[in-house]
Amino acid sequence: MSKILLVDDDVDLAELIKTKLTAEGHQTYVINTGEGAFEYAKQIKPDICILDIMLPGVTGYQICRKLRKDPELYRVAILILTALGEEPEILHGLEQGADDYLVKPFKLERLMDKIASLNALLVAIDTRNRVTNLPGTETIKREINHQLARGNAVAAVYIDMIGFKPYCQVHGQTGQTRALEFMSKMLVGLTRDMGFYECFLAHMGGEHFVVLLKLEDYERFTASLAAAFDQRVRELYTQQEADQGYIIAKDRQGREVRCPIMALSIGVAHTQYRPFKSAKKMFEVLAQVRQKAQPTTSKSVIFVDRRHTDR
Repeated sequence: MSKILLVDDDVDLAELIKTKLTAEGHQTYVINTGEGAFEYAKQIKPDICILDIMLPGVTGYQICRKLRKDPELYRVAILILTALGEEPEILHGLEQGADDYLVKPFKLERLMDKIASLNALLVAIDTRNRVTNLPGTETIKREINHQLARGNAVAAVYIDMIGFKPYCQVHGQTGQTRALEFMSKMLVGLTRDMGFYECFLAHMGGEHFVVLLKLEDYERFTASLAAAFDQRVRELYTQQEADQGYIIAKDRQGREVRCPIMALSIGVAHTQYRPFKSAKKMFEVLAQVRQKAQPTTSKSVIFVDRRHTDR
């Protein structure tokens, strides 16, 4: 079960919650003031932290931000408790790096549901794709939220392998595995060789990948990725397919069609002009820029969002 730190100045409620969590098998620690809560977390290193927002002295928001900035604790799952229950307060808490919220008063069964969800999240972020060995969607979104909560200048690069589905239709499961391994090894190799050690790679499933980089690194990375992919992608094809520049696949009506050699659609959203507050907003922009980065030939396309708009 989980190691849980509860920070709440309501002594009676804290004791009630501790009794319930302990009965459910969780190892539970309690502190009734914001002062010293971060230091206590450093000492016990919890899996989950339940933070009351309205604390005397040091607020739950401040503790949340400190947890997210600490290299030992930034992965802890954070549940904020709020008596206000108003959307601005909840959104502000999530923007500080919290994973979820619960409005007071609440039933203990509802709290247990939240704890179960956070445990599931912790499992999900440690799960890797069996082919690419990269983490998935929940992990990259959480990492983006953490980076934004720390105020870091970052760029999210969304990568689509255009032509992947017809390639898999022609080359089968073996071809699909080969293409995904090819893509993941290229991403890992490029970031390593270019010295981007503070980047984060994720496989969203299928032909979709995301790379989170420092703001100053994305231009060099995307240019190198597009060039490397276009230069090497023909390794995945037969000699005849590579020479002719296309494969013959079937469309939805069962008709044979020519499909170009795969290319990358690379869309970029970054914090230079938009002060993003959540991964959700960043992915909304990525969905837009991906539509702009659509190759019409076997040549990868890069599209960067450069709009000056508050998000």
